[in-house]
Amino acid sequence: MSNLKKFKAREVFISHIAVGANNPIRIQSMTNTKTEDVNATVDQILSLEDTGCEIVRVTVQGKKQAYALEHIKNSLINKNSKIPIVADIHFYPPAAYIAADFVDKIRINPGNFAEKRAIFEKKILTDIEYLHELKKVEEKLVLLIAKLKKNKVVLRIGVNHGSLSDRIMTRYGNTIKGMIKSAIEYTNILRKHDFHDIIFSMKSSSSFVTIEAYRALVHEMLKLGFDYPLHLGVTEAGDKDDGIIKSSVGIGALLLDGIGDTIRVSLTEDPTKEIKPAKRLADLCVNRSKKVTAKFSNNSNPIKSFNNNKTLLAIKADRENLVDDKKLSLIDIFYLETPISSKDDLEFIKKLKKFNKTLISKLDIEGATKIYSLDDYPQSSDKKFVLEVTSKDDFEKIKNLNPLFIIFKPQNFNVEKTREFFLFLQKNNLKIDVIINPKYKGCIEDIKILASSEIGLILYEKLVNGIFLDLDIEEKSIDNLELSLNILQACNLKKYKTEFIACPGCGRTLFDIQKALKKIKEKTSHLPDLKIAVMGCIVNGPGEMQNSDFGYVGANTGKIDLYVKQKCIEKNIDEKNAVDKLISLIKKHDMWKEIDTL
Repeated sequence: MSNLKKFKAREVFISHIAVGANNPIRIQSMTNTKTEDVNATVDQILSLEDTGCEIVRVTVQGKKQAYALEHIKNSLINKNSKIPIVADIHFYPPAAYIAADFVDKIRINPGNFAEKRAIFEKKILTDIEYLHELKKVEEKLVLLIAKLKKNKVVLRIGVNHGSLSDRIMTRYGNTIKGMIKSAIEYTNILRKHDFHDIIFSMKSSSSFVTIEAYRALVHEMLKLGFDYPLHLGVTEAGDKDDGIIKSSVGIGALLLDGIGDTIRVSLTEDPTKEIKPAKRLADLCVNRSKKVTAKFSNNSNPIKSFNNNKTLLAIKADRENLVDDKKLSLIDIFYLETPISSKDDLEFIKKLKKFNKTLISKLDIEGATKIYSLDDYPQSSDKKFVLEVTSKDDFEKIKNLNPLFIIFKPQNFNVEKTREFFLFLQKNNLKIDVIINPKYKGCIEDIKILASSEIGLILYEKLVNGIFLDLDIEEKSIDNLELSLNILQACNLKKYKTEFIACPGCGRTLFDIQKALKKIKEKTSHLPDLKIAVMGCIVNGPGEMQNSDFGYVGANTGKIDLYVKQKCIEKNIDEKNAVDKLISLIKKHDMWKEIDTL
């Protein structure tokens, strides 16, 4: 657990937009037009501004895009737009030197700004060689610092898990420690030259790695006396619900602890579709984080989970909506609400028992473990039972009981109430398994974001052994089971469908990534053991695929490279044939299953 709540950053101005300190969470996005297409880029920036985006990033691959920024900025001014523009730089420092004359902020990736990107080959650098390489970084950064100071331009040090430099990888590997070291080394150079308009990001396509990386950075900043703002995001999150839920787990968990000053919900969609969920995420989590009061030690030891540390999933059993056998295998506990009153009910119970499911109920049902409260628990010490506990109960009564497990029902402010209950159990050395049973009521869009944020944080901190969502939804576009499975998949705790790592696309993307992702998902979503990366270009390609089994990476205009793990297997495939080639590659590696055989 963390004691980093309410990390208060200094105030940094990106043009007229103040970030950090007591300012609201700022909402960002990125264009996916060709930056050199000034009219298209300006139109998209204006659309983003109209939807509530406060800061817009554009890709700058080279001098052509860098010089286009002057025309973009002038056009926006002529259209009475003051939205700050960020230049996204990879591989080519001269583009940053030019862009600094026209933009309000520059984002550089320490993994490739002034050094070689990792080539995933192990080699050892001596201390002298390591420092020599770092000195070359400083020489390139100093040129940029002069421009940044002159033009009052902010710099984001944007570290990405999976795209660390060769120098960092040789010493630290693809680790969070390497991410932190990369960020701090660059910051020390900036501070040495008296530059402090700095913002950090520590992104990963894994929600839990994202949480851990930002927390680790905050720890390091506190030790060093740094207080720079944080831009939060989960990279390559994907599209639609998958992308929103995955982003909510990673970003929301941090916001709930008062960490973060700007956010982007990256979706493989039209950029304007990122703004609404980002605003919802910021509003919901900030409102909840105001209630955070407890302090925790970083030396907390999670309760040892049973069932081989498997995260349990409980749902209400509904005979009329019984899930198929594939999903049934993912559910561990069924809560029976109604009496057994028919032959169909008996057949339903028989089926659950056949699958060795745990059945629980407040009713007296044969084969089900009875649920009791702290006011009516059984006096017999040898009787198996489940204990239902609310956050308003007297926890002291639990000390002399030995339930099979506890269903914990927090009364609002789910994270804080769950932390308090966890600490009680831990303090009293009560090794009882806990299933959290929070209730969410309202519109599905809010519930999806808030539940993902809160449950994601609770699961990341290992406060419970399982989840049992209770949803009171105004519109049924998603049910308890589907949302539960999506959250658990986003946390990498249960896999019920193919995992997709998909970047949102930008001006570097040379194929229709949204169309490609949709087609790939239609054909491969039934393969839960697979992780497939769909990446727009080589910048976010080989490194940030995060150990995907297969990669579909933009190589050139309308051309795709296919990867197995991080090795390129087929190059320059025509876009219209690439998805079929991907499926052939999956079959070649004996990882394909037909839908009707699952």
